[in-house]
Amino acid sequence: MNTISWQTARPEETPELREITDALDAFHEWLAEHDHMERGQLISEALDVLTGDARDDVVDFEAVLAVEFEEFFPLDRAYLDALVGDSEVVCVAEENASVRRTWVETGPVTEYVSFSESRRADSRTPSTRPAATAAYFAEERVPADPEAGSVSVLAADSSDEQLAEIANEIEALVAQPDWSYDDIAVATKQSGNAVTDVIEAFENSGIPTESTTVTGFGDDPAIREVLAVVRHLTADNEDDVPDYGPDLDAERVDRAAEKEGLEDALRWWATDSGLKERIAQRASPLDARAQFGNVKRAFRMAEFLEDTEFLDATWESLAEMLERAHEYAPQQNQTSATDLDGGVRVDHLQAIKNESFRAVFLVNLVDSEYPGDPFLTRLFPTERVASMPDYPGVTQLDSPEVDATFPTTSTASGRPFAQYHTEHARRRLAVGAGAATERLYCCLYEFEDTALEERAQASRFLTAAYDELPWVTEADDPAITSERAAEEYLLSRVDDALAEVNRANSQDVTVSLDEIEVELGEIQELLDQSGARGEDLRKALRARVELAAGEVRR
Repeated sequence: MNTISWQTARPEETPELREITDALDAFHEWLAEHDHMERGQLISEALDVLTGDARDDVVDFEAVLAVEFEEFFPLDRAYLDALVGDSEVVCVAEENASVRRTWVETGPVTEYVSFSESRRADSRTPSTRPAATAAYFAEERVPADPEAGSVSVLAADSSDEQLAEIANEIEALVAQPDWSYDDIAVATKQSGNAVTDVIEAFENSGIPTESTTVTGFGDDPAIREVLAVVRHLTADNEDDVPDYGPDLDAERVDRAAEKEGLEDALRWWATDSGLKERIAQRASPLDARAQFGNVKRAFRMAEFLEDTEFLDATWESLAEMLERAHEYAPQQNQTSATDLDGGVRVDHLQAIKNESFRAVFLVNLVDSEYPGDPFLTRLFPTERVASMPDYPGVTQLDSPEVDATFPTTSTASGRPFAQYHTEHARRRLAVGAGAATERLYCCLYEFEDTALEERAQASRFLTAAYDELPWVTEADDPAITSERAAEEYLLSRVDDALAEVNRANSQDVTVSLDEIEVELGEIQELLDQSGARGEDLRKALRARVELAAGEVRR
């Protein structure tokens, strides 16, 4: 429904899509009756204004410059045409770079638009190795070695260890005097859980993060407090009050309920309970800033209910709205960037297109991800979607359309549908690689996180780049720079020592206990100097030894 709305598509041939469109039309009519519209209707509504009598009231310019034109959807182009009128328009597009538009239509954008004049800028030789690698992914050409910058393959045993290695490398970079966290980006193929997994791993490692696609509403402790207050106010009696969540001052909550309006009551409670001070005390500056933003969003929800006639302005309605936003927050994607400040940028590949970072980490470069299997929607099986001629996306196509869209040669099956989406995944890698100005890290893992620990194959695109581009090399074994890496080395060293001793008993080999004793002695001395943190690690070491010795069982 979201895709149909944004594209103003009118599927007529496929019965399932006709039913969805009818439901969407009914929803839009219901919204219109209450003086509202869905966000996806904005461009089509603006188009109606520009083609109507009110055009002269909203248009006042002599020329239009349209950038990133390669990503303009058909509706975007129709809007631009109506907006420009008789004025001059200049459109700037990058060849072999469309990711968003080629998800819904094939070929270069110039096939759909006629210009009175067109020219092609001279292609400059890539000035850095990351840029040259991006050119290889996008066009399958091998440029000369620019000899500036670096492209490294960072491999780990599992996906979790991959993120730990990335965190360790990030700490090594920012330890240099001229580097900061906001010089670095980590890019995933998809948004949603793929992004939140990276953010959670980095938070556990003490690395600040920022994102334009994940709101962080789901696991925010401040929102959990607000939600607990609203749930308390919806309870009919004390027995209905949930016995989980943060402790609340019931008397204060009851006084809040006496205020007029949902927003005023919620703001009064937040002020009187010292919510702002608690956030500032328990969270880092970066996390506190994010939590303040989420609380403001909760206030806006309360204000929306009060200003909207077709929804009841009750605590029950606000509770339902907050619970839904809280439950589905990891999947919420924003359509515009938030204010970013001071963290590693974690986003999907399309979100960092045309941005620049000194270092970019491309994660999960395994074949199951790049290219992976074609995927358009969870609503229907892929084979069913592929057979829908009017699905609002690229489905039914032939080989010439694949060749017209991508200059690269597919290594997928002979089916044009599979070839197209294979090349689309390759182009996403080109977009991610192009965002790096100095260092590009291609990250992957060797084993899947399954019970059988199936071996993960490196992405066919990375394998080809490793063979064709001499500057793509394996990353050096990193020094221990992050606290998490230090903990893992500490615990693993004890495990290794115990394993060596056990192997000596069973395999008749000699082990130097003196060397082990010296290492463990150095570890003990370091822990003694680390205060409370060292004592926590010492307890973890003791537990590890007791477990390995069989004194403690799971």
